[in-house]
Amino acid sequence: MDDSTQHTTEYRITVDGERFTCEDARGLGPQGDGGLPGQELTVTLTGCVLTDTPKALAWALGREPDGQRTVRIDATTANGREVVTAWDLTDAAPTGTDDASGTASNHETRIQRLTLHAVKITPVLRDEDRFQDTGPTPSPRG
Repeated sequence: MDDSTQHTTEYRITVDGERFTCEDARGLGPQGDGGLPGQELTVTLTGCVLTDTPKALAWALGREPDGQRTVRIDATTANGREVVTAWDLTDAAPTGTDDASGTASNHETRIQRLTLHAVKITPVLRDEDRFQDTGPTPSPRG
């Protein structure tokens, strides 16, 4: 099996209380300190799948009159069960989508590329209350 086609991380995006997944997220790295005053921070999400998420879909497609939202991005293990790291985006708004297509039969929309601008990107530390795993946490006793 070719390892180049396997994804070891999945990104879960939460907006307006709804979650969707993406294969990759770029722009969350060292600029996460909030940037300079007036600087717009850009995050690019690729390979996104939105299923039964009407509010998040309307936001992602720019159908909201006020598109700025607080957005949470969790980097999870490939199976989506454990959060590896997370970021909170302040006043994030979509600025562009590429190749958005929907399937009515399964209420699914795929967006090949979703570009966001945010006022601030804040890494969430594992010991903070806002950091939550998506699945059961193994007991330290095994």
